[in-house]
Amino acid sequence: SVLDLTDDESSEGIDLSPGSDAEAEEDDRARHRRRLREMAALADELMGGEDSKLTGAVELVAGLLKEGYQPIVFCRFVETAKYVAAALCASNKIPKGTEIESVTGELAPAEREQRISALGEHPRRVLVATDCLSEGINLQQAFDAVVHYDLSWNPTRHEQREGRVDRYGQPSPKVRVVTYYGEDNGVDRIILRVLLRKHKTIRSSLGISVPVPARAEEVVEAIFED
Repeated sequence: SVLDLTDDESSEGIDLSPGSDAEAEEDDRARHRRRLREMAALADELMGGEDSKLTGAVELVAGLLKEGYQPIVFCRFVETAKYVAAALCASNKIPKGTEIESVTGELAPAEREQRISALGEHPRRVLVATDCLSEGINLQQAFDAVVHYDLSWNPTRHEQREGRVDRYGQPSPKVRVVTYYGEDNGVDRIILRVLLRKHKTIRSSLGISVPVPARAEEVVEAIFED
């Protein structure tokens, strides 16, 4: 349940953190709770300035803003989106006057559209969102860059995210996409390996390509190290 669901999953309701195994034996549940508490304590120590993934993402977004782009940062879970949005709001690296908004599946579709519409009125803006916005909504008028903060196991999900801004009616002559991953991150390595395998399957079966990280030599190096 920690991984993505199926390749044809809906974007609605997939951004909530998965629950526990209610069918586990009592001894197993107690052991799992102890282990989860230990992991939560370790995660707390990494928050803020110690979170290298977060600090790197803040620098990426700041760079896009300074280049004149209006980015969307896509995250996997509601909690992650809130965490990233709060860090962007608190960072002194983000240019002053930048409006930052978080939109997740906790909001009703009408409220999501209202927040996005209001955000689009600001001259400099950042939208942090989950995959509840990866389908069924056009965002090309207000945004022209996408940052994949969390990688998806499904390359089509990346395509859907980018398709919110890279579409007919986009006024910007160039759309930027950042596939963000850690070269020393074991989870990212595994996901990249799956993405590359699916990419190869799609290309050999259909004759089309889907996006994967551009610096292929670094991806291959990370996979070999794993």
